Amino acid sequence: MNLVVFGEDMYTSAVIESLVKAGHTVSLLVTPDSVTANFKVLNEITGKYGIEFLRTDNINSDMVAEKIREIKPGLIISAHLRKILKKEIYSLAVKGAINIHPSLLPKYRGLSPQHQAIMHGDRESGVTVHFMEAEVDTGDIVLQKKFNIEPNDYILQVQAKMLVIYKTIVTEAIVLLENESFEPVKQNLTAISYFGPLKKNDREIDLSKTMEETYNLIRAVSLPYKGAFYENYILWTAEIAGDAALKEKYPNTGLYYEEAEDRIIIRLKDGVLVSEDFETI
Repeated sequence: MNLVVFGEDMYTSAVIESLVKAGHTVSLLVTPDSVTANFKVLNEITGKYGIEFLRTDNINSDMVAEKIREIKPGLIISAHLRKILKKEIYSLAVKGAINIHPSLLPKYRGLSPQHQAIMHGDRESGVTVHFMEAEVDTGDIVLQKKFNIEPNDYILQVQAKMLVIYKTIVTEAIVLLENESFEPVKQNLTAISYFGPLKKNDREIDLSKTMEETYNLIRAVSLPYKGAFYENYILWTAEIAGDAALKEKYPNTGLYYEEAEDRIIIRLKDGVLVSEDFETI
């Protein structure tokens, strides 16, 4: 199948690699000319396979639309695109357009699904391929794949698990779409949740939260992101302390630096977290 891909990063690259290896023709990659785009990895994959690479300030421009009309793709694929494609663009392919979303839709629609799964203490997450519609992340589901989130998984481990799925899920979705008897599944409207992009205050440790909520926050926004913080400390990792003596030593909620041990103690209302991987702001 002849395809046009929109995307910005290594996940986009992984999808393109899988499509080419499956025998599809990727004629064009369109990426927004923005600070979020990883142009190095996109240059590498398009150069490797001789794919036209278009960087543009406006992914919904008449120029982009005209290029797609010339290509006449069977399908348009959005793979880790943070910008919103307009109907005038995503409707130009014969079979329409699909988006790859890193959550089990309709849970965690929006721009921070990977983080939200950890922050909410979920024990599983996944990747969804769905048809694109005017409203973000609302289209019928083509395919979903799940993976487990372990209690000690940080955002980097969760993303690694997602990347493995990205390497196969789109090609498998296309196989389904090529079957004339295939019927996509409508999203469960009773299970919808939506979150926007993470802001600085979303990363701030709130000492009124529980130990588990604080631990989950630290895991969810750690490297390669900016980290959870409290006052002038950024905490990259933490462990739940099983030492009852620490509760007695620090009876009041707060963040304490132990100089002798070079570690941070976070006393919450229901327990203690210890961090040896932190820095000052």
